[in-house]
Order: sequence, then structure tokens, then C-alpha cells
Amino acid sequence: MQSLGARRRLKYVNVMLLMFGAVWTNASSRAESSWGGSLVLTSDYLVRGISRSNDQAAIQLDLHFSADSGLLAGLFASTAQIATDQPRDVELDAFLGYAWNSGGDWRGQVRETFYTYPWNQQGSAYNYTEFDADVVYRDAIEIVGVYSPDTPRYLMNRGFVDVTSSAVEVNFQHQLYDKLSGIAGAGYSYLGGASGAGYEYWSAGAMYDFGHVTLVVSYVGVSGGAKSLFYQQNATARADASVICRF
Repeated sequence: MQSLGARRRLKYVNVMLLMFGAVWTNASSRAESSWGGSLVLTSDYLVRGISRSNDQAAIQLDLHFSADSGLLAGLFASTAQIATDQPRDVELDAFLGYAWNSGGDWRGQVRETFYTYPWNQQGSAYNYTEFDADVVYRDAIEIVGVYSPDTPRYLMNRGFVDVTSSAVEVNFQHQLYDKLSGIAGAGYSYLGGASGAGYEYWSAGAMYDFGHVTLVVSYVGVSGGAKSLFYQQNATARADASVICRF
């Protein structure tokens, strides 16, 4: 009999294969499709203010497909280290979604993303699914909503359990001079389960666009509530810098 971890790993592999089989079929039948991606070197892999690389640098690769119909799909990979007492690992994500553009000031998208850590010592304990929707106005204001039905959370005397989680955030971008822009954002994230709790997170910084390469520097902070939900070293304020190369 397969263990729970093995069944969950198999589930994620099957879902990814089905997703990209459908995407490949769609891409082959449509002339209006396009592929792209990016390679990123960041001083810290941060998700809603929390480090997933143990306050260390990370290398990230994104490959994605989009069609004029609005279909989106892609793969994302990043070096990671969620737990401070475990070796460095790799996060692999697969997403499928739909994007729309009003042709004017508004655009948006909805996505479903599967997160997996196939080489983590905890096996599939960190795997989870996330649904997100975002709306952007004039490339200046972005509103994001996130929900997960099975976010992993470690509870004393119980180990890892799946809990619901949600988050909402607002991000701003404003051109300061030529290709230099100021950026800022703030959000609130909540994890359910026994003694469910939430925390606030925020960031401020700048980005410079060289064309195919973008440099981003920022300072990211979280409220004290984050320390009770995550490894404390990963839930502290910090400066972050990233170089993004798009292709």
C-alpha cells in the first residue's frame, strides 16, 4: 500500500502532466500562442514577507505559455530552504490560468498553482495548492487575492496538517524618472487551523528597467504575528535585491 506522501506526490505529478498535455495540444493548434520566461537571481526568496530560502540567495527559472484566448500555463523552479535545520531544496510549481485585458486601463488574471518540494526531507508535507486572482489598473495599482485549501502548517504535538489560508495585498508602482520606478505594497495573510492567526507584511523600494533585464531593490517587513506561524529566522524584516533576465 502506498503511503500518504507517495500518493500525494503521484497526484501532483499526474496533475502537472495533464495540465501540460492540454496546454501543448492547445499551443500546437493555435498560431496566436507565445512562449516566454525569465531567469532570476535574488538575495532572498520571499513570499508574502516570509523567506523560503532561509535568508539566502536563490536562483529561479520561469517558463510560461500564453494564448490570445487568454489561456495561461507555466512552470516555476527555485532553490529553497523552508526549514532552517534542513538542507537546501528545490521548489517546483506548475500553474494554469486565464488572463483578460479590457483594451484600456484594466487587466487581470486568475490562476491555480501547485507547489511541490520533491526532494525535501519531509517528503510531500509541504506540497499545497493555491488559487489567486489579481486586477491591475494602468500598470500602477495591483490588487491580489489568494486562497489555499491545503496550506501546510506545523502544529506542536500534531506535526504537519493541512489548513486553509488566504491573503489580500495591494501593490503600487510609479515612474520616478525615465526607466526608474518606485514600488510599494502591503498585505495581510491568514493561516487557519487550531489557533489560526494572521500577520501583516509590506515592502518599499525601486526598480530600474534596462529592457530585457530589470534590477529590483526593496525593504520587506512583517508584523510580529508572523513569528508564531513560521520559523522565526524566516519571519523578520530584511532588504532584498533581484536581477531579472527575461527571454
